[in-house]
Amino acid sequence: MRVASERSGDDVLEQLSEIWPKAAPARVQPVFEDLRTALRVPDIPFPFRFLAHWPPYLAFAVRQFSPFIRSLAFEAAADALRARAATSIGSPPRSERLAAARALILREHELAPKIVLILTAFAVGLRGRASESAPPLGTTLPAQEPIAVRPAELPRTVDERIAPLPDLSTPSERGRVLLADLAALRGSPALDDFSRALAVSEPAAFAELLALRRSIEADRLAQVRSELLAHAERTVRRFTLPGARVLPDFMVPQPALAAIDAVVDRLRTIAAEAFLDVTLARVALDGFDAASSAPYPVHVAVDQ
Repeated sequence: MRVASERSGDDVLEQLSEIWPKAAPARVQPVFEDLRTALRVPDIPFPFRFLAHWPPYLAFAVRQFSPFIRSLAFEAAADALRARAATSIGSPPRSERLAAARALILREHELAPKIVLILTAFAVGLRGRASESAPPLGTTLPAQEPIAVRPAELPRTVDERIAPLPDLSTPSERGRVLLADLAALRGSPALDDFSRALAVSEPAAFAELLALRRSIEADRLAQVRSELLAHAERTVRRFTLPGARVLPDFMVPQPALAAIDAVVDRLRTIAAEAFLDVTLARVALDGFDAASSAPYPVHVAVDQ
């Protein structure tokens, strides 16, 4: 069952409080640990703090997909998405005002395309493939890529180069105003970690990012977002398993499945908007070439 109304995803999100790792129930803790070490981050990115309200679903989806997150093919897919975003975003003016937020920008530039890919894979699994069959595992659409899909090539670890999040619960009044302005520009809630951390820790850099975003036509940003999501969907079909639905029907009641479906779809849109913003910030801070690749590349000789 699909929830047609985009607003319904917002409705469900408004009713959910985030489940932070320290307060997560025992059955969610190992799922969070799986995510944290697969993504190599010191904390849990925002979509999973909402999806933790459905532990059976989140546990199943993460168990299915986390081996692919720990693969060189997934790293390459994230880099391809970074390069596409940097190419599509244009040439915003360079800005040293963003330098104070460098650690946060690098952190989110590492994570943002991966979050988009993961949520896209979740969405593909939820809706199934009624009109097309999945490609054989390890193949590529639409053309062959150099890196084959070999799940779990990389170890579970935390990358010490990736900064932890600040406390997101205490934005200033100015920060709250900036978040409201950004939500209005995006047309979606500013629930992502990048926006909220920037509002808490560097409101001046946040204001600069808003100015950069306003310098690009809304229609252009919407087109870029649509293209990125379409590219992400083509890409994750290399990683998703064959079958009509990557979720056993018995695991989640139908009403809950509809809510999960709506929330995953909405979180994916929010993640795509955050990815656009962090790409804008990275291009303005370090230039196009830097924004086209991972800020913390995996070194196979060290990590394997």
